[in-house]
Amino acid sequence: MNESFRTEGAIRALANAALHAHQDGRRQVEPMDLLYALLADEESQAAVLLTRFGMTETARSEWVTAQSGLAGASESALSETVQESPVSQKITHSQPLKMALADADLYLRAIDRSRPVGTEEILYGLISSNKEAAREVQKLVAEMDRLKNYFHRQTDEETEFLPLPEGCDPLVLIDSVETADIARIIDAASNRVREGLRVIEDYARFALDDPSLTRGLKDVRHRLKEAMTGFPAEMIIPQRDTKGDVGTHIMAVDEGIRTSPRDVLIANFKRVAEALRSLEEYAKLFDVWVSGRFEVLRYDLYTLEKRMILAVTGVRTLASAKLCLLIGNLPTLGDLAWVVSEAIEGGVDFIQLREKNRPDRVLLEHARELRILTAKAGVLFAVNDRVDIARIASADAVHLGQDDFTVRDARRLVGPRLLMGVSTHEPGQLRKAVTDGAQYLGVGPVFSSQTKNFHETEIAGLGYVRHVSEETTLPWFAIGGIDTENIDQVIEAGASRVAVSSAILKAERPRVAARILREKLDRV
Repeated sequence: MNESFRTEGAIRALANAALHAHQDGRRQVEPMDLLYALLADEESQAAVLLTRFGMTETARSEWVTAQSGLAGASESALSETVQESPVSQKITHSQPLKMALADADLYLRAIDRSRPVGTEEILYGLISSNKEAAREVQKLVAEMDRLKNYFHRQTDEETEFLPLPEGCDPLVLIDSVETADIARIIDAASNRVREGLRVIEDYARFALDDPSLTRGLKDVRHRLKEAMTGFPAEMIIPQRDTKGDVGTHIMAVDEGIRTSPRDVLIANFKRVAEALRSLEEYAKLFDVWVSGRFEVLRYDLYTLEKRMILAVTGVRTLASAKLCLLIGNLPTLGDLAWVVSEAIEGGVDFIQLREKNRPDRVLLEHARELRILTAKAGVLFAVNDRVDIARIASADAVHLGQDDFTVRDARRLVGPRLLMGVSTHEPGQLRKAVTDGAQYLGVGPVFSSQTKNFHETEIAGLGYVRHVSEETTLPWFAIGGIDTENIDQVIEAGASRVAVSSAILKAERPRVAARILREKLDRV
């Protein structure tokens, strides 16, 4: 559910739910946190609706007090506090909560696609997908059946259906043979999804060692399992007929050919997406809400596919790159060329041009010179900020800051060839960069830097390095004030790659400084 398509009340409820979970010492928001937030705001549409169906103010107040876990915090204080709190950006939604929010979104889409999701729709999502939330609501209202009927009437009365052509009868699955055929389709498609997801997840887990991607794929598998509960097992399993399936003996010419792990991943992503589409379409014959869940899964899979393929490319290209030198604003082109040559001899295997306030022609000249030097040495070359210069100079990568082009816009300018790097300073930026399709990351600043001024509050520190080391195995470089004296601390925090500037550029012997840094990294 996109935040831009939520009402202010829904946004406030989600933020309050995150704060409630945080106060309870948890890193994930659960459905009961959100139900608490809906009821704590007595003016929310959800609370008003429950009052309409028999919830008393006394019952609401007592329930909120019992659930709060915020000693001495009033409901109004909670709402005021959360507006300035970054808590909601630091913890994630649990799988059951994601299901509830997805159901809220699907429910509203069946009524009016132009409206934002509000607290009333969120209440529906909680009741329909979470048994604990439904039980608690049932305790509070006197007329639960009428409440359920209210939600069903909303879709029955307000959804418009196109009339069938004259002489065409609606499809009704009353024929047992027809039902059995559809059950076989659903069974086969769900098996294809499960099998394909496992193939993909195994690569994310054992080849990429990426916890973020692995969690994302497990999340899809678990949501598939939840969606399949919409079909009774006694309807699906008995119709399975593997021996009688004519498709088991038919194989395309290229189906048995895989030349690389990337081929395996692409083939299985396509297989899963196609099977999800089949489930989505045939589920409409039984339950539109179950069909909607398959649709949401399919779109989420497209995002995971992009992340996975870009990660494979980034990992492959940067597999041996450990020491990056950020270089720029040296007095002459000769100084630039000499320092780069010395650094490469010392073990630098990634050069990033970072020059500010240079005329475009000068910057392009420097970029082209560095491209020649790095190409001859077999070293990667990136341009900082300037997507246009990176493309014209045939760089290997472009590195983007938080105020530069987005990954999406930069990709539109340079196409698929260039690697995309993104500087990140806190967990929220990390998650966004990974989701957007960054192929490598800058992580920092770890310490104060001699080349860039940072306010004390802007220093990410070693704690952020540890967080990133546990969150992703996408290639990343710790950056900011790192030198031969403190690099051991950075390595101990989990870094295996670093980007430096002054540590080499201001050293009396750049080659020696680079060699010391590289030897330490090679021992990781």
